[in-house]
Amino acid sequence: MTIGRTEFLRLYRNSLRAAQQFETYNFRKYFYRRTRDRFRTASTLADAQMLEKAMLEAREELKVMQRQGVVNRMFSHKHTALEADPQYASRARRFGA
Repeated sequence: MTIGRTEFLRLYRNSLRAAQQFETYNFRKYFYRRTRDRFRTASTLADAQMLEKAMLEAREELKVMQRQGVVNRMFSHKHTALEADPQYASRARRFGA
């Protein structure tokens, strides 16, 4: 089975959305970086079999992130001073875009 560009990008976007769901700053940033790094590495793979394996791992990680995001929201905490800053609270600033 070949991986299409559309499927690859859809999984990437869904993974970034799942990373955004974390209330905890450190978790949110960690999963964002991990997702970005994982997909940058996967985009350089030339072997279709290795790409398929990377995509399967990314799908499994997405499921884990989604479950953990729900748990993280259930046990939310007070935001840090950095997160309370209105300029930082925007999505563009959250991920350094």
